[in-house]
Amino acid sequence: MNLRPRVRVRLGPRLAAIPLASMLLACPGSPRTAGAATGPATSAPERRVGPGGALILVEANHALPIVHVVVALRSGASWDPHKKEGLAYLAATAARRGAAGQSRVQLDAHIDALGANLEVVVDPDSTRFEGHVLSRYLDEFLGIVADVVLQPDFPAAEVTRTRRDVLAEIDEDSTDDVSVGSRYFERNLYGDHPCGYPPEGTRASVARLRREDLRGFFSQHVVGPNVVLAAGGDVSADDFTAAVRRHFAALPARPAPGPNPLALREPQPPRGWRIQIIDKPDREQAQIFFGQLAVPATDPDFVPLMVMATSFGGHGMKATMMDEIRTKRSLAYGAYMTLSERLQRGALTGWVQAAAARAVPTLKLALKLYVGLMERGLEPERLAFAKSFLSGTVTTEMDDPEQRLDARVTAEIVGLPPRFVDELPERVQAVTAAQLGAAMARRLHAHDLAITVVATAAKLRPLLIEAKIQPSAIDVIPYDDF
Repeated sequence: MNLRPRVRVRLGPRLAAIPLASMLLACPGSPRTAGAATGPATSAPERRVGPGGALILVEANHALPIVHVVVALRSGASWDPHKKEGLAYLAATAARRGAAGQSRVQLDAHIDALGANLEVVVDPDSTRFEGHVLSRYLDEFLGIVADVVLQPDFPAAEVTRTRRDVLAEIDEDSTDDVSVGSRYFERNLYGDHPCGYPPEGTRASVARLRREDLRGFFSQHVVGPNVVLAAGGDVSADDFTAAVRRHFAALPARPAPGPNPLALREPQPPRGWRIQIIDKPDREQAQIFFGQLAVPATDPDFVPLMVMATSFGGHGMKATMMDEIRTKRSLAYGAYMTLSERLQRGALTGWVQAAAARAVPTLKLALKLYVGLMERGLEPERLAFAKSFLSGTVTTEMDDPEQRLDARVTAEIVGLPPRFVDELPERVQAVTAAQLGAAMARRLHAHDLAITVVATAAKLRPLLIEAKIQPSAIDVIPYDDF
C-alpha cells in the first residue's frame, strides 16, 4: 500500500490524495468507517458479461437502501504517453464536467436531485467513476454515469477550466510536504517509468494536453473488455445487469488496448544509498521516505510481504519502526511502511515524520532497522502478531460495503483471483515462517534504496555530512523543480 496510490476528485472542494490508503488492502490500524453495514445481509458477488464484453460485478447487501456503483476502466495513469502525463486524470475529470449535451451545472443539479454523488478516481492501473445513490434512483443514476463515460462532450471552455483547476491542484500539493515528498520519492524510485509520475501529471505535461488527446483517451480505452461495472448494496444482480444493458448498450466491443509499452519496461532500482533532499525553506519538520521496488500484486510473495510490512511498519504501536523510533526514543511523530498493490511492480515505502533537528538520527535508525529486518528476518512471535493483526484489520475494514466493492474492483484490475478479497484473512494466516523467509530473501534489498527527505537543505545537509555521509551521496533538489 503506497502513500499516494491514487487521486480522487469531485466537483466542488477537492478531496486530497488519499494518504496511506488502499481499498484492496486496508491499512493496518486505519479507522473503521462509521455506519458500515455488516452481517448476513451480504451475499456472494455475482459475475456476468455485460455490453461489449464488459464485466458486471454485483454484491447484494440489503441492510440499507443504498447502492454503491463503480465504473472502472482497466487503464490508468500508467497508460499516459510520455510528456503527456496526467492525460487519464484530465480526461476523466473533464468528462465528468460535461456529457451528452449537459453542462457541468446541469450534471451537478441532476446528481444532487437524486441525493447521489459521482467522483473520479485515478490510480496507475485504473480510471474510475464512483458514487452512491438511493436504490430507488439507481436506474436514473446509471443513465447519468453512462452519459459521462460514453458521451463526454469535452467543451473547449470546460477543458480549459479543468486544466486550470488541475494546475492549481498541483500548485496546492506543492505546499504540502507529504505530497511533495511522495511525488519526489516515487520519481526517485521508479525513475522515468510511468509509475514515477503522479496521476495528475506535472505542470509541463498538463499544459501540453489538448481536447483531441482527451477524446483519443476515451475512444481508445472506453471499450467493453476494458470496463468493469460494479455495484454493491441494495440491488440484485438481475436488476443491475438489466439497467447496465439498457444504459451501456453502446459500449463498443472492440478489443481492449494493450499495456503501455513504457510501463512494461523494468524500472531501474537505485543502487546503494543516495540521499535526495527536497529543499523547502524554513522547515521545522522533515518528511523522510525510503524504500524499494517490490512485486506485482499477483506475485506469490505479495501476501508474505504484506505480513512483513505490517510487522515492520504497520500502524499498530507494536510495529518495529513505531516501537523503536517513536515509543522508545521519541525521535518521530510517526513511522510506517506500506506495500502498494499494482498490476506491475509495486513498492515498499517507509515514511517517517520527524523534527528537523532529529532527522539524521531518525533516518539512520530507520535504515539500520530495515537492514536488520533483511538480515535477521522476523522472530516467530512477531510473525504471529503481524498475521493476527493484519487478518483482523482486513476483516474489519472489509465489513464496509463501499470499501469491499472497491476492493473487489481493484482485485479484478490488478489480476487477482475473484475470491481474493474474501480469502485474504485466511491467506495471511496461512503464511509460514519458511514462506516469509524465502520471500524476504528474494525481495528485500535494504542496501539499495531510494531515500528522499523533504527538509531545508541548508540545515540538513551539514548534519548529514557531520554524520559521515559523503557529500557526493547527497543530492539537493528545489521542491518546485518536478
